[in-house]
Amino acid sequence: MSEQPKSEVQVLVEQLEELLAGPIVDEEDAFEVAVVAGGAARLGADPAALEDAVAWRDGPGSLLLVELWKQVDAGPLLEALEGVSEGGSADEVVEEAIFDLDDLVAAAVWCQQQEVVKPVAARAESIVRALPDVFADVADVARDLLKRREVGEELELYGYWLAVAESVDG
Repeated sequence: MSEQPKSEVQVLVEQLEELLAGPIVDEEDAFEVAVVAGGAARLGADPAALEDAVAWRDGPGSLLLVELWKQVDAGPLLEALEGVSEGGSADEVVEEAIFDLDDLVAAAVWCQQQEVVKPVAARAESIVRALPDVFADVADVARDLLKRREVGEELELYGYWLAVAESVDG
């Protein structure tokens, strides 16, 4: 009897457990925890599975996270998104550009730092809307994410996913 493949949320929860078991010593480590926890939360992970991460975020990790959000520089992420939006990039490069930016937004939402990424998310949406066909290959992912309550509650930040979903809907 073969084992069922793990869902994306199960994989993220396991990654989060591993991250929290190790030392979290700098802003880079803190960002990784925030990205994984943010992704898991957005995909509807059981709140009990996120308890340790929330306790870390609100307790010992809070100072690292404050520093992280003071220092965050989304410029390179937006430049990458602008670069692929011009067309001619491999599908993998397009996916990487939008998912890297999305990691930042999901982490910010989980850390309750929406204001920090609001201008970044708005710029990302305008980039996608300018040439939406470039992002058509990730439209299925966008439509799946847009079905999530967690995304709907933060649609102002996730407008780039709406623009991607609309890339094939016209």
